[in-house]
Order: sequence, then C-alpha cells, then structure tokens
Amino acid sequence: MRKKLIFTGLVLLALVLTTGTFAYTYTNQAATTALATMADGNWASYQKAASQPNWNSILPNANTRTEMLVPVADSCIKEFPSQYPCSGPHFEKVSDFGAPDMDAYISTMCSMCLCTDLYDLSPFDGMGGTGKISGVTIYFRIAAGGDYNVSARGALKTGYQVYEGPYVTVHGTEFITKTWACAVNPGTGKAWTWDEVNNLQAGLSGQGGGIYRPLLCTAVWVQVSYTYTLAQGAVPTGDLYDITPYPGYMGDFNVKIYITNTAALLKAYEYCNMKLYLAYSIEAGETPNYQVLSLENGVASFNVQGGSAASYTVSIVGGGYRFVSDTPEEWSPGWTVEPEFYCEVSQR
Repeated sequence: MRKKLIFTGLVLLALVLTTGTFAYTYTNQAATTALATMADGNWASYQKAASQPNWNSILPNANTRTEMLVPVADSCIKEFPSQYPCSGPHFEKVSDFGAPDMDAYISTMCSMCLCTDLYDLSPFDGMGGTGKISGVTIYFRIAAGGDYNVSARGALKTGYQVYEGPYVTVHGTEFITKTWACAVNPGTGKAWTWDEVNNLQAGLSGQGGGIYRPLLCTAVWVQVSYTYTLAQGAVPTGDLYDITPYPGYMGDFNVKIYITNTAALLKAYEYCNMKLYLAYSIEAGETPNYQVLSLENGVASFNVQGGSAASYTVSIVGGGYRFVSDTPEEWSPGWTVEPEFYCEVSQR
C-alpha cells in the first residue's frame, strides 16, 4: 500500500513539472521579456515584437483633394458665333484637353460686346460625398488670332444667375490658361454646397479685337477643391509578439490574445476587426488561415502541435474599422484608437 502511495505521488509531481502557463500584457509602455517556468527550468520566452502596428496612422486628419469637372453639354447660353470644326456642339470644342490647341475651338470677333458660352459639367463625386467643398476655380484657355489684344473673363451660372470674374487680356497667338477662383458661391456669399456644384454651369465671356481679329478658346474646365476625413478603412498591420521556445522543446502549446481596453476603444470605434495570424499554428493551415479579434469577441486563440520552429510571431495581417465620426472632438472623453493586448501562452 505504501508503494502505491509513493508511485501516485510521483505521478502527480510529474504532471506539475510538465505544465506551465505564462502571460504578458502589451501597452504603450516599454516591454520586457516574459519567461515561462517549469520546476526545473524555462521552456520558452516571448516579448513584444519590434514592428508594432502604427495605430496613430488611422487617426482622422483632414486631407485636401481637387476634382476636375469638364463640359458635357451646351447650355441655353451659347453666344460665341463661330466654332471649328463647324459642325457639332460647342462643348466638344473645349473639352478635349489633350488635343493640340488649333484642332478645335470656339471664337468671336465682336469687339463691341461680350459673347458668353456656358456648359453643363460632369458630376462631382468628392470621395463619394464625404468631402467638404473649399472652393471652385474656372479655367479657360485663350489666344488671339493674330498680333493684337483680346479680352475674356470666367463665367458661371448658379441659382439661375450668371456671374463673371475679372477681365483678363492676352496678346498674340500663344494660348494661355487663365483662371477665376471662387472660394464661396458668388450668389450667396457662403461656402459651396454639393447641390450648387452639381448644378453649376461654367464657361467664359469674351470679345475679339475687331473685324478679322477673333478671340479663340480651346478649353474650359472647373476644378473643385475639397477636404475630406476618413472615418473608416483598413486597420494598421504589424507584429504583436515573438514567442521563442527553448532549444529542445517539442511540446504543444496554446496562444491567446486578448483586448483589455475595450471600453475606451468603443468611445472611438463603431467597430474594429483585426485578422491575427500565427505561422505554424493549426489555424494557419485552415481556411481562412487567421483568427478574428474584435471588440465584440475580445479574444483570438491559436494552437501549435509539436512546436519545432525557432520562433513564432503573432501578427495583425488585415481587418477593418469604422470610427463613430470623422471628428475626434465629438468622441466621448477617455477615447483611444490603440488597443492594449494581453498575451497568454500555455503548454498543452
């Protein structure tokens, strides 16, 4: 009976000596190596990986872009008396920016009055409707037909009213691009709205130098400037932890990654889903070969059988997010966009 008790005690002791669990929490602070210990020594170490995801890179920041609107149809105001080629609508003569200047144009020789041509424009997209319009600029490319002066000015129609910019004068046959910038709607004195831009007609008013002294125009377009802020996109990728079994260890182990600051993250995110990958894990051989860690599930788990690799790295390889708004000032106090992770590695 005594021998049986001694044998049973030895078995229990062996089980204790072959089981180990260790955990590590990654925050913004400097990380140190964590060791998993068995009774007679260590079986693995792990630490924060060097190439961490850059979470600050997805903070909303205003970006500036421009979008070109080109003539797509003649409007009801079409006063330039001549065009080349003679057939077809006027807008076709001023919408091909890649063609040589003299391949197509509209013209007028009248020096006693201004002739106006306006055009319907292509629709404005502006990052799918997320942009804030900061200005509209009309461009028109003009020249004289000879050694003399001609004058023109940008024109646009908004709110059923035509507005014209300052006169510009050019001399000679070299084509020059002139502009008229409208930071605000000249009719309202306020910032442009989406509807106003999408219903805008633009063109120019011009006059020649007299009989047989035409003004030529070969191009008209509008450039809309706008700012936008991304409120959703792809999460930053990078490595989270490096796990290094000690030489000779061939056992199985499990890796779990937790999010520990979900409450603060929910003040910034509507959702944040991260695709985590661990090479040489059982999950790496499945389809899909990653585990999803989100604000809803809070944990991702990997299993390694008979680990023989020199090291194992847990990485974020993809995923997506959406903020509660594109303005951090609107988020609840205490928000953060950077998850804090807790890593748990245990022998199996």
